[in-house]
Amino acid sequence: MKTNFFFLLVLAILVFSFSPTSAQDISFTNYKLIGGAAGQKGATYRFSSVTKNAFGKSEADCIVKIENITPGVVLKQLNHNTSSNLSTFLPEVEYKAINGPSWIEFSFTFVPHNNAGEPSTYMLPEITTSVSGLNNYGQAHEFAECNLGRNSQVVYESEITQLMVSATGSGYRAENKWGTEFNKNSKNQNTEKLILVNKNISTVRVKIGVNRNNNEWAGNSRYTIELKNSSPDFSKVHMPLIVGFQARMQLDIVELAWSCPNHQNIQDIAVERSLDGEIFRVAGGFKKSEMGNNGMFQFIDEAKYATTMGAVFYRLRTRNLQGEFEYSAVKMVALNKKDDFVKTEISIDPSTGATILMTPLGWQQKQIFAEIYNDKGELVKKISDQPEGVQMDLDMKELAAGAYVVRFTCGRQYSTQYVIHSESL
Repeated sequence: MKTNFFFLLVLAILVFSFSPTSAQDISFTNYKLIGGAAGQKGATYRFSSVTKNAFGKSEADCIVKIENITPGVVLKQLNHNTSSNLSTFLPEVEYKAINGPSWIEFSFTFVPHNNAGEPSTYMLPEITTSVSGLNNYGQAHEFAECNLGRNSQVVYESEITQLMVSATGSGYRAENKWGTEFNKNSKNQNTEKLILVNKNISTVRVKIGVNRNNNEWAGNSRYTIELKNSSPDFSKVHMPLIVGFQARMQLDIVELAWSCPNHQNIQDIAVERSLDGEIFRVAGGFKKSEMGNNGMFQFIDEAKYATTMGAVFYRLRTRNLQGEFEYSAVKMVALNKKDDFVKTEISIDPSTGATILMTPLGWQQKQIFAEIYNDKGELVKKISDQPEGVQMDLDMKELAAGAYVVRFTCGRQYSTQYVIHSESL
């Protein structure tokens, strides 16, 4: 069954010069086919007078070429531009119902205006390419690859949690692989933005497409490529080491995934786990020698923690080459509904010094199970009791002094408590 989805992928290429007297907006208005078959691989289009100097004289044209197009991809229209926004390049693409990834790749080459002699290029002193609007449709994940040449740098205007960003040769790739599935009935789309910066560039290559999850997803896509002569505000850009951090349950394991596009600046990464969302312990990590070239990371954790505790929390701690630490946002993986959680209270019996559970009213005279975990997340003791009163003795006398997390269950309901146990007298 074919499903049509319309989404917007914004590719804003902001071009600016060091000299304010020559900085002008880039405008995609008039174009013509100058080579190849329209809409096919090798098709070449010339956009005239895309840049002008401060005196209004045309300086550069832009040669847009279809470098590659996979089977099942149809370029419906090269440019949907209107007179209201002349700086945008808006191609529309149809993806046929086939299995596997599909994409189309464009190159944008700037040349002197109306040059008719030997091929030559027009060098842009600095170029900034920003990408936003990549969504996850469940059956298909949007992706974009931007190649700005060697020494290109990635920066961000805000925290990136949906996009997985990786290095690809002399460019970068962004894919909404782990983010929230897009609701076709909602007007809200992912607005996270990836920004790339480089200098002295005459050609930019952009590949846009979808990755399918072993299905035959089909749909139409309209993209926006915007070129301006302004740069991002570098006083406001966000430079996180961790991008797209996600955690999810996969059968009996917890799968963590994230990316570090600037991983060359990282000394090591620690994966920290918590059973209460407050006290975190190291569950694993990566040394610099264990980091791949693309900056993509994946960590598998046993789900016994989430299974027995109802919820488990993760965060990432990175250390840069200067020895400075940075923490990611905390991700929680939960198996139980919030209605199943019951707030409980732990107390100390003043006469015996024993740790006791103040039994909730709905749990009294019912079977209660307690599982006690040490600071390494290891199960050290199990207790089963059906207290007649309002207290349940945890009987922790034989345990070593230290921090423990106790998981209580009564029927479908559960509770967790953090306990500091001191040496028994």
